[in-house]
Amino acid sequence: MLRVLKDKSASGEQCRRRRPSGVESPSFAFACKQTASCLLALIVLLCGVLYAQQDVITEIVIHGNRRIPADTIRGRIFTHAGDIYDQAAIERDFNSLWNTGYFEDIRFEREQTPKGWRIHIYVKERPTIREIDYLGLNSVSKSDVLDRFKTDKVGLSPESQYDPTKVKKAEVVIKQLLSEHGRQFATVKTEVRPLPPAAVNVTFVVKEGPKVKVGKIRFEGNQHVSSQALKRAMKNLKPIGLPHSIFLENLFAKTYDASKLEEDTERVRAEFQNRGFFKVLIPDPKTEIRDTGHPGGHIPLIMGGPGKAVDITFHIEEGERYKLGSITFKNNKAIQNAAALRGLFPMKDGDIFSREKVAKGLENLRKAYGAIGYINFAIPDTSFDEQKKLINLTIDVDEGKQFYVRRIEFQGNTTTRDKVIRREIAQEEGQPYNQHLWEISLLRLNQLGYFEQLKPDDPNVTEKHLDEKNGQVDLTLKVHEKGKNSIGLNGGVSGLEGAFVGISYSTNNFLGLGETLSVQASIGNAQRNLSFGFTEPYLFDRPIQGGFTIYTQKYNFTASS
Repeated sequence: MLRVLKDKSASGEQCRRRRPSGVESPSFAFACKQTASCLLALIVLLCGVLYAQQDVITEIVIHGNRRIPADTIRGRIFTHAGDIYDQAAIERDFNSLWNTGYFEDIRFEREQTPKGWRIHIYVKERPTIREIDYLGLNSVSKSDVLDRFKTDKVGLSPESQYDPTKVKKAEVVIKQLLSEHGRQFATVKTEVRPLPPAAVNVTFVVKEGPKVKVGKIRFEGNQHVSSQALKRAMKNLKPIGLPHSIFLENLFAKTYDASKLEEDTERVRAEFQNRGFFKVLIPDPKTEIRDTGHPGGHIPLIMGGPGKAVDITFHIEEGERYKLGSITFKNNKAIQNAAALRGLFPMKDGDIFSREKVAKGLENLRKAYGAIGYINFAIPDTSFDEQKKLINLTIDVDEGKQFYVRRIEFQGNTTTRDKVIRREIAQEEGQPYNQHLWEISLLRLNQLGYFEQLKPDDPNVTEKHLDEKNGQVDLTLKVHEKGKNSIGLNGGVSGLEGAFVGISYSTNNFLGLGETLSVQASIGNAQRNLSFGFTEPYLFDRPIQGGFTIYTQKYNFTASS
């Protein structure tokens, strides 16, 4: 371009040298200069267009994909044909494809063409898992492993893509599961066998090792609570035997599970706190592994084989014993009768302090406020009188708003109609939330026998959605239906009926309407019976039970003789 500018300047000088001859007009030099400027701008514009065309992405080509369509890969990137080539955008596209987890290798290349850049994306898909095997797995079943995979969200299953990270996580989960069943020394290794063209078989090779039992359980520092009482408080690791017996209480040792030891430690602490030792200190128990049994040959059922046991030692600092000083309430506006609230706690002033009785009183307090629509309140504030060894409780009743039930919905009732469940619900929509009525409703539903056991304190049964601003709550009841049909087939020979065969069918939830239907038929040489029964528990949508039974019987006395 500089050369062009230089040429245009020389022409201008020539025009100016011809001017004295009088041949050219005075405006000729200006016209030449204007023409040169336009030509220069046009040349610059054309060069810019040509340069821009060279940086345009004309095509994106995918290579190496087998299961994943090319359009799916293109949909994961942000660069498209017609865009200007940008190195930062290409790096962003690379990260986007890598984060999908579909590929184990990705490579971007560009190719210069007369019209611009052609982008080549080379991918290598992760292989597909065809089969997952478990070798040496005896203490737990394959279904137990799959259930734990689902609970811990491992994401490893046949026909899924092979991911080394998920395989390592699966190894850890299997070891944890075996540890819970006493196999603390188990090892898990993974063998991956390629299957052409793009699949693998995954095999977990398990060496379970010896089963670890709970050995001796010792308590040190317990002066006021016996070791036997503390051992009984341990629900998970205490030996199996006859409770409260002298010689038969420790018959069989349980399998050692390290994850359960923390729970038992808290139960031992609670046992002390229920006896007034509120500030008891129990550090982490000391565990020691030792060999047990008889190495080599042994007599089954008489001599134990080689194994391992874990001895557990608790070091306890009991501290001082406390009594209950007083229980006071504040901010109790809905229930202002402090004596009535105090009566909810099964413990008098001056009694030995009991953590269990305080928890029971708080539960009674929660039910009392729940019966009038108050769901939220705070835990007590504890203060100590070290001189008198008293514990004073101040319960700040943070009542919040009174909640009204806006909507009651049901989940899991695939057969049972909503109206069948709703007519057993004592809690009504639009009324204040009443915890007591809700518990009665669950009890009535349990009596129907249509669903698995519904527990009021199970968060997986009742789901509450609170609207704090408007003081409203939505209740969702989650149920799991169980078998409602019964089919029977019988037959035999008797002196009265001779040879006979019978069939029966009954259901307590016919068509999901809560109706009972039964059909029975029996045919024999001397007797024939047929009956049909039907019961409607809510006649005309009222709690009036009505039903009927139709039957016929026929005897053949000639055949019986």
